[in-house]
Amino acid sequence: MKVPVWYSDSNVDITLPDRGNVKVFDLPSKRLQPLSTSHWLLTGEAPLELREFLARAQRLVIVVNDAHRPTPTAKILGAIREHIRFESTRFLVATGLHSPKTSAPQARLFGDLPIAENLVVHDAYDEDSCTFDLGSNSIKLNRVFDWCDAILIVGSVEPHYFAGFTGGRKIVLPGCASFVDVERNHALAVQAGSQPLARNGNPVWEDIQIRTRALDSKKRYAIQVVCDHEGNMFFASHGDWDLSYEQACEFVVANYAYEVSEKYDVVISVVYPPLDRNLYQLQKSYENVAAVVRDGGTILLLSACLDGIGDDRFLKIAKSLSHSGEITGDGNESLIMGIHKVRRTIALAKRVDLVLCSKLDSLPLDHLPITARTNVQAAIDEAVARYGDNCRIAVVLDAGSQVLYHHAA
Repeated sequence: MKVPVWYSDSNVDITLPDRGNVKVFDLPSKRLQPLSTSHWLLTGEAPLELREFLARAQRLVIVVNDAHRPTPTAKILGAIREHIRFESTRFLVATGLHSPKTSAPQARLFGDLPIAENLVVHDAYDEDSCTFDLGSNSIKLNRVFDWCDAILIVGSVEPHYFAGFTGGRKIVLPGCASFVDVERNHALAVQAGSQPLARNGNPVWEDIQIRTRALDSKKRYAIQVVCDHEGNMFFASHGDWDLSYEQACEFVVANYAYEVSEKYDVVISVVYPPLDRNLYQLQKSYENVAAVVRDGGTILLLSACLDGIGDDRFLKIAKSLSHSGEITGDGNESLIMGIHKVRRTIALAKRVDLVLCSKLDSLPLDHLPITARTNVQAAIDEAVARYGDNCRIAVVLDAGSQVLYHHAA
């Protein structure tokens, strides 16, 4: 049988055994209805509550995702542009630890909005740009939060492999926090409770909720959407930061999570934009499906990684581990940024085989327990041959946004 999958910026057909037990987890967009054309985000008729919030704001910060999230920022802000006083508004791009780029490419996130000199691109590595600090909650954030009296966060909610979900307060921590604060938060990702879709009991998620309360004295509002990799919106909520986020999370659980009663021999994890651009962003797409792969099974990742490695800090850690068995450097190992990615990958690879089919050469993977392949069909044929034509196979399209979990029948 042939199945169309995304690879290297186009759809390609893969061939799977007709006799095999194959299950395709299709794109959620194939079964979800987009927002109605009468929805306020598409008509521009903003709700009264939102209009009143914008009218009360004297110095407004609008926080948005960078290009590593599929959030249709320009479309969302376009719906409220007539209510924004641009002269007293700052637009803060939450980059987290993604490489902060110059303002020109970040400005493209906003379409034709007249943001001009009011654009702020967060840089977690610039200590001088992170000055907002309320000691009781021990967090240092972008200094624009010192300036403002009101904050509008605009984000998209999807599963996250150790924070539970994207969206909500996560746009502040790690999105707009200092490197040290992000490092402290991500160090919790090696704990058992840090899993996709997990909130209460997830130490990463709980740390975000606690430490971002430093901003709760400000006037606050949120717009949260659930969308696909092309920015098509299927759900939207607005209002209170936490309530709007919870509503979006519940929609994600209902529509992006699948319970599997019998584990698979092979899971083909197909990575869609923007997560398919580099190696650093891949982890979501194998962690989201790991629970439904049997011991000794294989996760085959299809991701061209056309932009290369991305942040290579975790590769340096992996190299250090492979050479000495220890992390080199000062301080607490758990606080070394990137250690969570390496530790989680090593732990998973003790149970299943990880194979990546990409346009990368094998060198970046030399110190990670991931086998490199460059031919998609050959990699699939190799996996099928290992387990036989009657093996159980799952194909998960856009695996970075869907979560499979196991519940024995």
